Parts: sequence; C-alpha cells; structure tokens
Amino acid sequence: IYTLSLHDALPICVSLQNGGGTAAGGTSGTSSAYKDGAYQGSAKGFGGNITVKVTVKGDKIKSIDIVNASGEDASYLTSAKSVIGEMLQNQTTDVDTVSGATFSSSGIINAVIAALEKAER
Repeated sequence: IYTLSLHDALPICVSLQNGGGTAAGGTSGTSSAYKDGAYQGSAKGFGGNITVKVTVKGDKIKSIDIVNASGEDASYLTSAKSVIGEMLQNQTTDVDTVSGATFSSSGIINAVIAALEKAER
C-alpha cells in the first residue's frame, strides 16, 4: 500500500489501495482539496462491483452510503460496512480491511477512493 497525505493543513488523506487512486494536494491552508458535493465511485468487491456515494463538505467526508452492492454476500457486506465508520471517524481511506470480509471491505474502500478522485479540485 502506498500512502499519499494531503498538505498538513488539510483534514483528509487518501491512500492508494491496490495501485489505484490519487491524492489531492493543497499549497496553503486557505485552498481546499475537494469540491463540496456528492460523488459516486465504484470498485470490485467479493461478488461484483460496489458503488458508493460520498458526500464532501468543507474538505471533510460527511457521509458514505452504499448505492449498490447487489452481487455481494449479505454476511460479508454487513461485516465490511464497518470500514465506513472508520473512514468517517478518521477522515481517511487508509483503514484496515475487515478480516473475513477482505474483498468486500476493499471494494468499499476503493469505491470511496474513486469517488474522492472525482471531488478533487
């Protein structure tokens, strides 16, 4: 895993999971890395693609919602959803996958990264 952190003044950092994703950088505390809004991203989970909606406001991840995960095993998905709380609490995608639901939790994390890439300034 390669991790790129945003400028020290910015609250969010994005990690590169499985070689994907980028990090936005700011050059001063007054510029923001992300545009406010809601963004969708998708990535492969255990049983297919997982699509999430990430809402960003004031350079903070305000919410992460799973829009579609129809191919995922319900048990794996339920366990994997715990990464959402971790990402919101820590304001980063650099969180551990869930043991026993590795592919599903990786799918959620990578879908959030894909959504945040769309939010970059």
